Amino acid sequence: MANELISPLSGLRRLIETEQVGPNENKFLDGKDPVWSPHNKIINVTPGPAFGSELVDQFSSTQTRGMRGPDVARFFTTVRAEYAKMVGMQEGGRALFFTGSGTSGTEAAAGSCRFPGEADSDTPAVITMEIGAFSTAMGNCVENLGRNVLRLKGELGEDLPYDRCKEALEKDTEHKVQLVMAPQNETGAGVTIDPRKLRDLLDELNHPALLVIDGVSSIGSLPCNMTDMGIDMLIGCSQKGMMGTPGIGMLSISPKAVEKVYQADKALADAGIKKGQHYLHLTKMIDAMDGMGLHIETPGNYAQFAVALDTIAIEGIDRVCERHKECSEVYRAAVLAAGLELVAKEEHIRSNAVTAIKAPEGFGVKKITEVLNIMFSKHAVEAAAIPGAPNLGWRLCATGGIQPQHAMAASIAFLMACDEAGVPVDVEKGIAAATKTYREVVKYHRPLPGVDAYGR
Repeated sequence: MANELISPLSGLRRLIETEQVGPNENKFLDGKDPVWSPHNKIINVTPGPAFGSELVDQFSSTQTRGMRGPDVARFFTTVRAEYAKMVGMQEGGRALFFTGSGTSGTEAAAGSCRFPGEADSDTPAVITMEIGAFSTAMGNCVENLGRNVLRLKGELGEDLPYDRCKEALEKDTEHKVQLVMAPQNETGAGVTIDPRKLRDLLDELNHPALLVIDGVSSIGSLPCNMTDMGIDMLIGCSQKGMMGTPGIGMLSISPKAVEKVYQADKALADAGIKKGQHYLHLTKMIDAMDGMGLHIETPGNYAQFAVALDTIAIEGIDRVCERHKECSEVYRAAVLAAGLELVAKEEHIRSNAVTAIKAPEGFGVKKITEVLNIMFSKHAVEAAAIPGAPNLGWRLCATGGIQPQHAMAASIAFLMACDEAGVPVDVEKGIAAATKTYREVVKYHRPLPGVDAYGR
């Protein structure tokens, strides 16, 4: 057997050996499939991992450190404090980080505040509000943990079913409901909700349930402040709006939530009931971080995450959110002018992080995939389909380090790919609308900070 390089270059080696790439060749011209080139720069408008920054890329090979040293503990403590400040965590709360993804944060939150007798109660312990693929996955997570859960399913492209949530909470006179869980940004539908509405609902009913918000695609992309929005648990991850690399899950919890998770764990212990979680065990995490400032598990690449936080601080979180809004307005202008529809039915809930686009009737998963393939192979733009509904359409995202000029290029690539695939769109009107919107809404372009060979 021939010896093969086990490195990132091994893939390039195979391309060379199979003559897919070579000197002075341009296979776009001979009707064959387009080829990978070491000079390609992919414009990534998928939900994540999102565009990072040059600074983060430069720290991708940071030296691995032992995870128990005092300087490492100080570093972790600083990173958590900076993140807590960015998301407006209440004083006395905890910013918990762990190796995983946004889903790990969901599972950590969903497994918390479990009290004895939950399984035998007619009243749910958890309410999930589901309006797309990812909030549905949140409900699945709660259900798979064996929680007594009421899953309130709304219509795709619409706001949360607040009335049904209110009805369920009004019936809960004994306050058995411990968690109300919802997404701030439903990535699968391009819909953004206002967590404050749920907080106001809980306050109106004087209900003590914790408000748990999935901020995986909203933190660093949309305004998201725990104190202002009354959030008790905020779920996040490193590789979307945070502009970091995959591998870090986050769960920020309010002082009220800290008290509640300890009460619940004590009640289980007193009743001789095992919690059912070992790795994603909140009180264990809090004890470890409050004690030595360290993790209970092998940490991810926090050096990169720290640089990502610095990148956001340099630009300013308000400007970051404004930049994503500018990009999304370009997308929406292009798509609507070209004759396509958005999944989000009302303008006020349309996300500035994810633009979900309906495919015309009769154009299913095969045609949707064809458009994505053309975008990638011919235009070096990587987009995504709508999850959980493969026949529905596409997503153009504005998270992480994406700039308005990327949104322009992605909009043009999308419309041209639709046209080539036979999807009925008015390419010229779409491009004209995108251009007009770009001129009107883009205030300025400031490259993400980085250092090149000249020290700039």
